[in-house]
Order: sequence, then structure tokens, then C-alpha cells
Amino acid sequence: MRNNKKNHQWRGVLTALAIALGGMAAPISAMPVGWEEAGKPWLSQGSPHFTIHYVQGHQDAAERALDIAEQVHRDLRPFFSTMPAKKTEIVLVDDFDFSNGWATPLPFAQIRLYMSPPEEGSDLAFSDEWLHMLIRHEYVHIAHMELAAGAPKALQNVFGRQGFLFPHALTPSMLIEGLAVYLESNPVDGRAERGYGRLQSTNYAMKIRMEAASGELKPLNQVVVADREWPLGYQYLYGAYFVQYLVQTYGEEKVSAFLDNYSRRLIPYFLINRTARQTFGKDFEALWLDFSTELEVMLSAELRQASIDYVGGHSLDHSELLPFLQVMAASHEGLLLNRNNGEDRTRVERWQPQFSDELQANAKPRVNTNQGNWQTLVSSKNITSLDSHPSGGIIATRQVNRADGRAFNDIYLLREGRWQALTERERFKQVRWLADGKHLLAMRKVSGISELWQLDATNPKQRTLLWQANKGEVLGSFDVSNDGKHVIAALQRHQQGWNLEQLDIGPEGDSQKQKKQKQWTPITNTKAHESSPTYLPDGRVLFSADYDGVFDVYALDIASGNLERWTREIGGALKPVWQPELGLVYQSYGSQGYEVKLLAEPQALSNVQVSEYQAQYDYPDVVQQPAEKGEPKPYQPWKTVRPHNWLPLAYIDDVRTQIGAFTFGSDALGQHNYTLSALWDTDNDVGDFTAIYQYDNRWLAILNSSHSYDKLTLGDQSGYRITRDDYLLLQRSHLFNAFEDQLSLHAGVYIDSESLVSQPNFASAFRYREIKESLVGLAVTFDNRESYLNVPGIGWGHYFDAVAETNEVINSDYEGQKYQAQWNVTWDLPGRTTLTARLAGGYADDGAQRFGIGGTDIYEERRLFGRDSQAIRGYDDNAQRGDRYFTQRLSLTSHLARVERNWALFPIGLGDISGTAFVDSGAAWDSGESLEQLTGTGVELTVEAKLGYGLRFPVTVGYAYGFDDELGKDEFYLRVSSLF
Repeated sequence: MRNNKKNHQWRGVLTALAIALGGMAAPISAMPVGWEEAGKPWLSQGSPHFTIHYVQGHQDAAERALDIAEQVHRDLRPFFSTMPAKKTEIVLVDDFDFSNGWATPLPFAQIRLYMSPPEEGSDLAFSDEWLHMLIRHEYVHIAHMELAAGAPKALQNVFGRQGFLFPHALTPSMLIEGLAVYLESNPVDGRAERGYGRLQSTNYAMKIRMEAASGELKPLNQVVVADREWPLGYQYLYGAYFVQYLVQTYGEEKVSAFLDNYSRRLIPYFLINRTARQTFGKDFEALWLDFSTELEVMLSAELRQASIDYVGGHSLDHSELLPFLQVMAASHEGLLLNRNNGEDRTRVERWQPQFSDELQANAKPRVNTNQGNWQTLVSSKNITSLDSHPSGGIIATRQVNRADGRAFNDIYLLREGRWQALTERERFKQVRWLADGKHLLAMRKVSGISELWQLDATNPKQRTLLWQANKGEVLGSFDVSNDGKHVIAALQRHQQGWNLEQLDIGPEGDSQKQKKQKQWTPITNTKAHESSPTYLPDGRVLFSADYDGVFDVYALDIASGNLERWTREIGGALKPVWQPELGLVYQSYGSQGYEVKLLAEPQALSNVQVSEYQAQYDYPDVVQQPAEKGEPKPYQPWKTVRPHNWLPLAYIDDVRTQIGAFTFGSDALGQHNYTLSALWDTDNDVGDFTAIYQYDNRWLAILNSSHSYDKLTLGDQSGYRITRDDYLLLQRSHLFNAFEDQLSLHAGVYIDSESLVSQPNFASAFRYREIKESLVGLAVTFDNRESYLNVPGIGWGHYFDAVAETNEVINSDYEGQKYQAQWNVTWDLPGRTTLTARLAGGYADDGAQRFGIGGTDIYEERRLFGRDSQAIRGYDDNAQRGDRYFTQRLSLTSHLARVERNWALFPIGLGDISGTAFVDSGAAWDSGESLEQLTGTGVELTVEAKLGYGLRFPVTVGYAYGFDDELGKDEFYLRVSSLF
């Protein structure tokens, strides 16, 4: 068994560092679009400053995006001293049932736009138009990170688009996202008003208020490495308010001057405080202290008054604080909650209350709201909505992440304790039962357009389109009245905010095919953000709204217009549900998480007519003049996939002098991705070369040619034997998928050959054999593993693969077949702890290359094709070899601490710390030999280093002890995980 890869660790480190330097600013670059679909070719269309790429059928949305982008370019020009010189590539996708987008300057300036608009209640829902807010935010990133002058710009002209030559891409995410949120919320044309952008939203006001309520705002050295702490995404929150503070205190001109000054800094990270002192007169630590003090003073009076006026529920059965908003629903048997606490497997639970024993004669049983039981009904995953019907049962929608790169929602019915899929890839994100328990109402968004459908639960293909939105209209959450005749929903009309509207759907949903699209009737027309409407048993509508700047729960009588206020929360009261026998259940936003609260007997804190809040936004059209646009043309990848950068490489020691270069790239769609590196050894006239090419997530090709320099000594003679190792991997993944794409079939070709280049004359005394292994194989994998926010590694699930490879297809020095399989199962234990078991085994024909066990390299086991070694810690590599092997492993892993702190503004910090105790066991043997089991045990401590504010760099220190008297050893080792 050859071990050439071990001999070239220096080269792997060198390449990894080069990739890191080149990719520091591109954590999301090269994300491929969903697999191409028949009859839907990609097209491209240009404007003066942008080129947009889109699937045929999305031309209207693409042209609208170009118009908005050119307008945003004009709007931002006064703020930035220079704007991007080259066109920005925009890719418009409809691959996801959630709202998002991203931008990066590498390997070229590019923006990805997700077409699905946000629903009410989301941080992203406070805007006039989804595409406008999204493009504005992402293009601020491009304009910001493209700023480069002086030495960085000169070096860009030489080396191209390397991450370390974009000074602003190497600043904390708090500054990058903070500037984008600030400019997203403050249009330079003077149209800033409440409800436009996150910085002016009630949500952000709620979040920063509760940060102050915690008693201490987060320090700067924490915010610059924001990751998993509450509230998630707090670098956006703090960054936006901090940039706003700088503008209000020093003026936009000073902020712009800081950007200009820093764009000339060649050495990233270390000169950021110096630039701040030169611009603002203070470094960022002093500026942050001033900002925190002012913010606390500003919010203290508001918090004191809110505490005095507080009226709300109490924690339902002492519920834990949760890092996410939970999906809840009322049912005839008790409250349903899809519990997602970030550290255990998600599950649907039902609250079963206990009733008080103190009852008067003929009195209705009274719920004891302080006691009750949560009953787990079923495990769940990515639930987006829940509903229940006495005869129909529990219905849900959930997001399924597909192998083709798409994430769509579908409808599932809980039947006999298992989820049964009613739709597949149909994108229904919310579902409600109709009164008959036989039909459903479901909402989806396709190409950014909201639709409301009626479906037969027993035959979902039998369906009727009740309503389809016009451009600029978005349907949010909805509910069906008790008699099944009406639907109440949050709806955003074109150039307006979110209001409540009602749809008459007729008796039992009027299941006959609609001859004419139904029309909504406005119920409210305000500048408040009304959300999560649901019908009360008496016909009134329960919902959450921010009429006075804080989200609280209200009950509205539609006929009379009377509006009752039921809560007065400090943070906010969200997602109200009316559960019979319990009362009002909602979720409050707090300083440590979301809390499920119960208000058993809500009282009217105020009564007003909803008409008193009558108002409209009437946002003007963002596009003041249409963009000049070229004609759509078929998409061509070469313009963007060509190399945009290169980086010199060099390595010198007493054996070799190597010089070379490295480059990487991708096309705009992220389908074609590659890295290339080449090194020439001028001392020995040999070259090393690595090429990696990937086409979306289906095709992978790796070609590597490298040299090993082994020192030989015989008596007083010494010299180096130079051998060449050529490695080729061709892999075609996802030939077939099933079971929500968790089961997949793959094919691969693996060729590894070692040959002699040169050796000293006396080297014949040392045995050497040139060898070539050529394998062609098929593999089946099953993977349903899940990861959780607060659990290190895998939180729960199974992974299995079975691989069959043969030497008989391509010329090989070996012959016969090799068969391997492995099974990993991870159990979710209480808290942030998991237990993982692994079984693996292999068989090789007599003429095939043998397997080896031993060593600490557990990553080698993850290879699908060409896998030839198994780790047994506490032993040397290849401590045993044979044509058969069987290994077992048991690992207990636990989260130990969350530091999430940086060393001032230097580019190094700490994230999570976890520990693992393990037992490895196994044996490798040849046919006819007896099995001799090797066993080792040990512990590992993994510390997550945070480099450059954003890169996770897990470093593992381990100790292992091998029990075998002859082969075992005490071993300390260090393992550094991949940068990406």
C-alpha cells in the first residue's frame, strides 16, 4: 500500500493556503443553480452596468430586476466615491421556497437573487417591493467590496481578483452587513419612512430593545464573529445600528471617507483601527463604547415604561427558551407545537393540560395552566405549517432539500404515526383544512407569484386554483373560518404594506371549478404590519400587529370594526393561536430567545375602531426611468468561467526549488467550478499539477500529478529517490435518486499509479515496485443525517454506503474486485450530546490491492471510490493489512462551551469547543489467516478557530492509546479540518 499522499502534506497545506487567500471573500461563491430542466434554457440580457441570467419564462421578472438594478446604481452613486467599473453578473433563480440572496466579488462581481418574496412577520418583509430591497442590499455589498485604490488596485491589475486584494471584503461581517442594511433602509432619494428596510422595521426595533433589556449590549469582539449566539444574525442587527450611529454622529461624508481610506490598505485586518482613528478620531473599540452607551440611554426610558405597562401571559409549562419561532396550531385534543430547540431532533408535540380539582357544582372544568404534559406525536423535519381537523387528522407542509439543488415545500398527512406525502415538488408552503375535513387550502409561490389552491385530501391531483396574485402582490399566512366559507389572510398589495383581507370561498370551499377568480375584501388598511390572522370561535379575527411600534395580539370584529388589544409585551407577541380550553397561546420575543406563553383569560386592554389607524404607504415606483436593455441571448458560460485571477506559488528546501501558479474560477450559474495549480521543480526538472473540475454536484474530476522525494542512505552514500504519483478520479453522482433524494446511485473511475523518475546508483539495494491501480465502480448511498444549531457535527441520522469496484475494465496491475460498505448511526442524546456508532467492512479478491487499517486519518474513510484505509487510532498507518477488514467505532461527542469572541479586531478568535471520547476497533487479514482484533481508545478536544472574522477552522487535539502489546502505542496528534 502506497503512502504518497502523506509525503506531500506540505504541498496540500500550500495549496490550501492559496485557496484560502483567494477565497477569503467568497464564502458563498460558486453555489450552483438547480439542475437544468428540459425546455427551460438559460438566457442572458444586459444593461449598462449589469448582465442578468434567467430561465426562459422569467423574462418579465428579469427585465424588472434590470430596471431596479440600474436605478439602485444611480441611487447609490452619491454615497460611494467610485462604482464598479465592470458589469455585475446577476442570476435570478426560482429554486427555493424561501427569501434570500447573496453577493460576492469573487471570482467576479456577482449577485444571486431568490425570486420567492417574504411573508409577513419576516425581517425581510418591511419593504415596498421584494426585488428592490434585495437588489439594493446585495448591490451595496458589491459597491462596498469593490472599493480598492492605491496598492490593492495596482496588485489587482497584476494578479486579478484575489480575495486578499479586496480590503473591504476582509472587514467584519458586522460592517459589511451593517452598511448594506443601513443603505437598504435609507434610500438616498429621500423616500425613507417607517416600514422601509430592516433598520426602520418594528422587528429590528424589537430585537435591539431586547438586547438592551438583557442588561448588557454585546461587546465588539463578539459581534465581529457573530455566529450561533442569540439572536441569530445579530451582526446584521448591531451592524445596522452602529453604521446609523456613525452617520448620525459624524455624517455620511465621514463614513464614506473611512471607506475610501481603507480601500487603499494593502495589509488587511491590522490597519482597520488605524484607519478609523484617522477618519473619526477614535478607533473602533472607542466608537463601539460610545455607541453602546448612547443606545442604552436611548432605550432605557422605553424599557422602563414598557415594564410598567406590561400585560402578558406566563410561560406554558415553563417552556424552554427557543432560538427559532416555532410552528404552532390548535387542535381538538390540545395545542400542537413543532418543537425545534436547536439541540434535539425536531418533533411535533401536543400539550395536554390538567384540570383543577376545585370545581363548583355545575361549573365548567377549569384548566390548571401551571401544569400539563407535552406528548411527542412524531419526529419532524423542516415543518413550515401545521393544522389539525377532528376527522382529517394532522396536516403539515415541510421543506425538502433535493439533490438537484432546490428546496421546495410539500404537503404531508400524519397517518398512523408516519408522514405520508400528498404532493411532490408542488411547492405548497402553507396548508389549512376546510371544515369538511376532506379538502385543503394551500398556498404556494411559483416564479414569485402567490397562489391559493383548493385540494382534495384523498386525491391531491384534483384541485382548483382559487386565486393568483398580480405582480407586486404577496399572500402571507391565512386561516379558514369555522364554517368553511371564508379565508382571512395577511396580504401585501402593490406599493403598500401588509393588511388583512378576507376571501369568500363559499360553502365547504366551493369545490366546483371556479369560472371566475375570487376577489379579496379589505378588512384593514393601515401602516401597521398585521400578521398571523386566525379566526376565533365567535367569528372575530385574532392577529398580531405593531400599531404602536410593538407587536401585540389584537382581536377584531370584522362587522363592527371594533379592535381589542389583548397583550402589552415588552419585546413582542407573535404568532397567536387560540386553543380551546386553554385560551390565547403566542410566542414572545425575549433577550434570550422565543418563549411560548399562555394567556388563559385575555382581557381587553383597550377598545378602538380599526379605522382610527387608517393610512396607506403609497410607495412610488422605485424605477424612475427604464434601463437600456439588450436583446435576450442564450447563456454562454465562457465570459465568466474564464480565469479572473492567478497567484504565484513557491516552495524551496534542500531537495527542490518549485515555482508555479494557482487559479480558480466558476461561471455565473455556478455550474462550472475549477481550481488549477502547477509547480515546476527547477532543481530536478519535474512538475506537479493539480486540476479539479466540478459540474454542479453531479460531475467531479480530479487529476493530480505529484512527486515524492525519499532520502536513501547506504553506508557513506546518500541520495534521493524521486517517484511520481498520478491520481485521477472521475465521479458521476446522483445517477438515480429516491426517498426524497436520500438514496442515491453513483459511478466512479479511480486510477492511481506510482512510477520511478530517478534514483541514485546504489538504490538497487532498496526494493521498489512501480504499480498502477485502476478501478471502475458503482456506489449506493443513503443519507438522512441532520445537523443542529447547538450540536457539534451530526446531530441525528443514518449514513450508509455500499461500493463495488473492479480492476477488469481499465488496464491495471491488480485484478479482481473490491467490495466495501459502511454504516454510521448517530443518536441524539439529551442536551448537546450525541452517540455515534460506525461499522465498516471490505472484501478484495486475491489479485486486488489489499486494505490497511490504523492511523488517525478518519477523513480517508469518507471517500466513496478508491477507499483503501480505515483509521484505528493508537496505531501506526497500515498496522494491519489484508484483503478483508472489519472495523467498529463508538464515539460520544458533547458541546463543551461557546466562546464566540475575537481577539480585539485582529483576525483570530474562538467559536465552539467540543469534546469526544471514542473506542476504535478492527482487524485486517488475508484469506486463510486468523483475525487479530486491534482496539484503541482516546479523547479529542476540538476548538473552532475563527479566522478572518468569518472562516471556521476546527483544530482537533487528540490522545489515543492502542491496547495491543506489539502494535499499540501512546499517541498525541493534531488534526486541522478543511478551511471550507
